Amino acid sequence: MLKILFGVFVALLVGALVVILIPLTALGFVPGLSSLFGASAKDFGIKITKEDSMAARAKAGIEIVSLPKNTDPSKDFTLEGRKDASFTLDNKELTAFTNNRPWVKYPIKNVQVKIDKDGTIESSATLIVSRVMPFAVALGYSETQVRDAMQKYNIPPFEVPVYVKGKGSILNDAVTINAQNIKIGAIPVPGDIVSQINKGAESILDDIIQKHSASFHAETLNFTDGRMIFKGTVPRKQYVMTE
Repeated sequence: MLKILFGVFVALLVGALVVILIPLTALGFVPGLSSLFGASAKDFGIKITKEDSMAARAKAGIEIVSLPKNTDPSKDFTLEGRKDASFTLDNKELTAFTNNRPWVKYPIKNVQVKIDKDGTIESSATLIVSRVMPFAVALGYSETQVRDAMQKYNIPPFEVPVYVKGKGSILNDAVTINAQNIKIGAIPVPGDIVSQINKGAESILDDIIQKHSASFHAETLNFTDGRMIFKGTVPRKQYVMTE
């Protein structure tokens, strides 16, 4: 149930997607989980190339450093340094950058991100639930916290397609999330539960940004007219296990 802003801003997208499944299950939603087996993430028709990924990485400018396999799980996401950054990513670049992450604990795949002219964001991905535990621990949450939550709410250890539509922004490190439509597989989430998820996701993402405030600061992060626009500071290096 956690983070997104990998190079750091992208982890916000990641975190928002990861944050969604656990509250839903916690609230007793997700009926008929067997119907989710074999389901696919929604396809927006965004086709990415190696060049899209390279362009996005160049704009972010964060060096990824591989950690040894025996690294302590709590150390498997470390940011170093700090530098000013101001850039935009279009739909293809953002989709490419979000997909092509070398971290072995990365908990999503088949990601597509589509930003409309009015700033509405549609995102879909396959959430790999079995990676939520190591992902959360690496981002600063205790293994006991995550294990207790997954056992209490009977989180199933398989892959789940997730779809989110709504708006979001960051202003001086304060996150605003307004998801309007959430689906797990083909199952729509009731509006009252979506409202609870918005509040929970904002709280968690605010906490994650605070944990990494030495290297990351979002003066502004907005979505408009097919682009994500970021201004602030990002880390010079990101240390993760890549194999």
